[in-house]
Amino acid sequence: MNSNKIALKLYAKSSPLPDTIRFVEVFHDWIKQGVLSELMIDVIEYGHVERGPVVLFVGHESDYAIDMSEGRAGLSYLRKRVKSDIPGDSLALTDSFARVLAVADKLAADPRLGGFQLGRDEVLLRLVDRLNAPNTDATFDAARSELELVASAALGKSAKLTREADDLREAFAVRIRT
Repeated sequence: MNSNKIALKLYAKSSPLPDTIRFVEVFHDWIKQGVLSELMIDVIEYGHVERGPVVLFVGHESDYAIDMSEGRAGLSYLRKRVKSDIPGDSLALTDSFARVLAVADKLAADPRLGGFQLGRDEVLLRLVDRLNAPNTDATFDAARSELELVASAALGKSAKLTREADDLREAFAVRIRT
């Protein structure tokens, strides 16, 4: 895989979504307590944005969002910069899965969110790098075995990949199902 600009989305199993102010409180507490191993900077509430992020948790290396894109609630992760990233190294993908799954577990454990759960049976993966990962069949063919291997290991089940839209203007995207 030629890009470390990775975006992942886990989908909510529970509905309705807890009130966005609860996520804001949780994320602010995480910043104060240093809950995550990475530097987290701010929390922004975007409840007025339809089909987008409703709460953005901004970090130096990564951003997380409670997100309503595709009309489905979930947790989105965006890898921005990690010192240890080496272009083309699958460790970035493994680390991205570990980070988003750890945040999902922490959210599920927080009683303020009333049992909010994120599934692991479907994940949307995007490579947000049109130069190094264009939205083409060639990119899918080149990355498929690595994506299947890493996703299966991270999710604990055999992963099946489906390439999303083939519009070159869109980021390369794969839907992973277990």
